[in-house]
Amino acid sequence: RAGLEGNYGKSTVNSNKETTVKNIRAFANARKTITPMTFGSLNAEALYDDIAEIDYRAMAGPGLGAYAVKNERLEISGEAGPTYVWEKVAGEKDDYLALRFGERADWKLSETAKLWQSVDYLPRVDDFGDYLLKAELGAEAALNSRLNLRVVLQDKYDSTPGEGLKHNDISLISGISVSL
Repeated sequence: RAGLEGNYGKSTVNSNKETTVKNIRAFANARKTITPMTFGSLNAEALYDDIAEIDYRAMAGPGLGAYAVKNERLEISGEAGPTYVWEKVAGEKDDYLALRFGERADWKLSETAKLWQSVDYLPRVDDFGDYLLKAELGAEAALNSRLNLRVVLQDKYDSTPGEGLKHNDISLISGISVSL
């Protein structure tokens, strides 16, 4: 699984215009089957988020995982492994080793519609009070053979955000995706 997403949004309240979303994210997850119910993985992600003052956050690392359920319509899996994080948030550069605990469920509702949800918890190895938590809930349905309508709810939580920044970043995103 791999993807590239970019989001931009403005709101106007009482003639005051404000940019409320401005980010871009690239991600990849490669899995290699070990047994029918276990796998090895390699995860990578890069993020820029102007509103959260994240100039960059890059993460990469291997993992081991297992399926709790795996059939043609439903897959539920969990994985864990080390992840290295490089970031510049609110003007402060940092890099550290974290543990990554991930869970994902994919439901194929029909040939043209699906639901999914995922949660990733990344505590810093030397301070479990410093962590990132990412959750996503999404739905996608085909408009035609190449275009899909997507609606995604994302929550990104940083236990130690930059000075003056909020811990939570919640987004409800709808858009069109292209199947290559």
